[in-house]
Order: sequence, then C-alpha cells, then structure tokens
Amino acid sequence: MQSRRLTGSIGIEFRGVDLAQLDDDGFAVIKAALLEHGVVVVRDQNLTPAEHKAFGERFGPLHTHPAAPGVEGHPEILLLQNYGKSRSITEVWHSDVTCEARPPSVSILHSRVLPTYGGDTMWANQYLAYDRLSDGMKRMLEGMRAVHAAFNLESVHPVIRTHPETGRKALFVNAGFTRRFEDMSPEESRPLLDLLVRHASSPDLCYRHQWTEGDLVMWDNRGVMHFAVHDYDEQERVMHRVTVQGDEPR
Repeated sequence: MQSRRLTGSIGIEFRGVDLAQLDDDGFAVIKAALLEHGVVVVRDQNLTPAEHKAFGERFGPLHTHPAAPGVEGHPEILLLQNYGKSRSITEVWHSDVTCEARPPSVSILHSRVLPTYGGDTMWANQYLAYDRLSDGMKRMLEGMRAVHAAFNLESVHPVIRTHPETGRKALFVNAGFTRRFEDMSPEESRPLLDLLVRHASSPDLCYRHQWTEGDLVMWDNRGVMHFAVHDYDEQERVMHRVTVQGDEPR
C-alpha cells in the first residue's frame, strides 16, 4: 500500500490496495487517513455493487437517498449519471443530504463510465475553513443554527459542528441545502451564507480530482464540502455512490 498527499490542505491517495480484499489492519489505515485528510482516493478498483456496499458497511449502516434513484437491485447505491447541464444539481458546494436530521457521515464514489474530458469533482476542507475565520466571526457563529431543506425534508443544524470522532470544529453550512439561519429570514441570511460559502471554498482549501478508470474516492461529509463540475456536454458519465448513515450534528 503506497500513499501520497494530494494537496497541503486536503486529500491523500493510495495505490497497491484492493478494497474488496482489505483486512482489518488495512481498513484501519484507510479510515485513519480519511479522518485526518478528509478525502481518500484509491486507484485501480473494480468493485461489484455487493463489494461496494460491503466496503461502505465497514464504516457503519448504509444510507439510502430520500429522492434519487438507486442502482437496480441495490437501493443503497445512488446512481449518478448525465442528465444534462441544465438539470445538474451537483454544480454547487454542498455536503450530502444535510436536509436530513442525520446526514450521511461518509460518501464513497466509484467511477463506472467516464467522459473523454471534464467531469472533475472538487472537495474543500471545512476544518480549515473554520480555523481561518476571525475570532470575532467564530464568536458570532458559535451557538447559531441553520435551516437545511430539500426533497420535502427540513432539519436544523449547528453552523459550527464538532466532529464526533476527531473532536475538531468545522464550518457546517453549504450552498446546496442551507436556506437560512434559525430565526432569520432567507433575505437576512443570504449575505452571511454567501460569505461563508465563498470563504469555505477558497482554492487553497480545495482538491480537484480528475477521474480515471477504476478510481474510488471517499470523503467525510462532517468536515468536507464538494462540487461536481458539469463540463462534459452530453457525454456519458456514470458513477455509483454509497453513503454511510451519520449522527445528528452537534
């Protein structure tokens, strides 16, 4: 198993590992890397749907998306494919399904069919986004809560979240699901929300992944946002994603 860091802020890559045959010691290495680096890229994988789910279940019970379709026979595997740029809902900075009371903790995305160009995915470190806020902004946001809504679901979560495993604080608002701050209107909330998302997606907090055949990328939604770029026109792009059920953010 060989590894290398991907940026100074986020991400690590592994080669020479077969996730379908990973023993407990190897899994412990992968999980520790995920908690430390936020994003883990594993090259040269070819997991069957059953193997994909089995690997996800090592992190915990699997989550089923409340609105999007799954792979036939495997509702826990979200099917992501090209519906056209005008119908894309991924070109926005977000953490997965934060409209739920217990949003997913870990997402595991496996490339199946790739376009000949484009289709990159970006991730941003929300631990560092919090760390780089001014002391005054941290004091203001501490204790604030925000309303997240989509798919006829609505939940209220802390703006500053403490990771249940690392104990680190992370900024926990996003452009995809966060609608407003609690006890504030959307109009009152928008300037601060926009400021926080811009701050949290600064290029020096990000890793941009150019997909190749066999890539599997996992990330920690409790401390990471992501953005999927739709710049591949009408080409086929098929991805399978498993997500792990998370805890109520605190």
